[in-house]
Amino acid sequence: MKFSFYRGFLLLILTAGSSQAQQLSLGQLVDLAMKNNYAIQASVLDEAKTNAKIDEVKSNLLPTVNVTGDYKRYFKIPGQVVPASAFGGPEGTYSTFAFGLPYNLSTTAQITQKLYNPSVKYALKAADLNRDLTALSTTKTKEDVAYNVTDAYYNLVTVVQQMAFLDSNLISTDRLYKVTDLLYQNQLAQRVDKDRIMINKMTTETQLKTLRQSYDQLVNLLKYYTGIPQSDSLRIEIKVKDVLLPSNAEKGSLKRTDVTLLERQKDLNILQDKNFKSGFLPTVSAYGVGNLTYFAKGGDNSVFKSVPGYWAGLQMNWNVFDGFARKAQRNQNRIDNQKLSVQLKQLEESIQMEEINARNKFAVEQQNINSKNEQVALANRVYAQIQLQFKEGLVSLSDVIQSEQTLLDTQSNYLTSLVQLLQAELEWKKATGTLLEK
Repeated sequence: MKFSFYRGFLLLILTAGSSQAQQLSLGQLVDLAMKNNYAIQASVLDEAKTNAKIDEVKSNLLPTVNVTGDYKRYFKIPGQVVPASAFGGPEGTYSTFAFGLPYNLSTTAQITQKLYNPSVKYALKAADLNRDLTALSTTKTKEDVAYNVTDAYYNLVTVVQQMAFLDSNLISTDRLYKVTDLLYQNQLAQRVDKDRIMINKMTTETQLKTLRQSYDQLVNLLKYYTGIPQSDSLRIEIKVKDVLLPSNAEKGSLKRTDVTLLERQKDLNILQDKNFKSGFLPTVSAYGVGNLTYFAKGGDNSVFKSVPGYWAGLQMNWNVFDGFARKAQRNQNRIDNQKLSVQLKQLEESIQMEEINARNKFAVEQQNINSKNEQVALANRVYAQIQLQFKEGLVSLSDVIQSEQTLLDTQSNYLTSLVQLLQAELEWKKATGTLLEK
């Protein structure tokens, strides 16, 4: 692990695995996540499914063709009761006659075309809106993934910087321990002085182990977000330079994806209401039928005859009364629309709050980060000077430990400010809908 820290510029190279590992920057990690993340892949498949559903809706504009066949073998031909007078019999009496032949084969082809069905028009518009909704959902998923990748990335920045601080402190503690041990051997220091330094050293080593575990977990998390197998090595180059918020003018033309999603859902809600209203209107279809029936009889006097038939017509369907079902559906739809309006207002207020909080937090931490960086540099110089004075016997070990604690406090304050600065930038990007911008 290599690190260096300059004024206003932080460069860290994080390595997990062998030296042959691929090296990726934040932008490359985000690009990789856009291609390989499973949540994004699932969302893209939802878009494909929506397009397939649109094709299904469009099929309602095309004619339908149905072909049916029917074969009957009568073991006893069913009879009909008719007045006997029709065949010269007495009035008021009835006779049973069986008409037809024992073998019947019928084939029918019917073509139907919807001429007027207002619900199809609204279904097509709703299908286009659903396409927009799924595309927006994919964008929202990408923004969430970009946020998660960047958040994990920034956490790595702070973890490695803290590891770098502790490594540096551990080197100083080792030198101090050697000096104290030499003084102890010359009876110029007490055993308790060595023990106190060893306790500090062990505490620092324990903190380093915990941080290395956190570091490994964050690297594995980035592998998961970017679709890199956990068994692969990963080398991450992190650069954080000139962290700035966009101006209000730059923000003005942007709109959050979740706001657009709610607006599209309201548009879809309006279409659904129109579709419910169209249910009060009749539908008209044209159809044409072609029929061919074969009648047959076996035996010595066998018969085989075909009887064709063709006709066309118009069919109207009108659901005059549905038990107030459509009225109830429209009431539910109106309530859903009111709920969407409330959610939209709530989201807009939440976004405004997020923007204000992020901007205020960023302004404070941007002012603090430079001063805290200078405090760390000053505490390092004081600590080094105190160590030198301790070697010369000018100060006590308590002074050394106190200056070391001061150094740890300034380092911790700096890291806290760094985390808050990076998080404020990330929250601002989320609030202004710029997470996918580079």
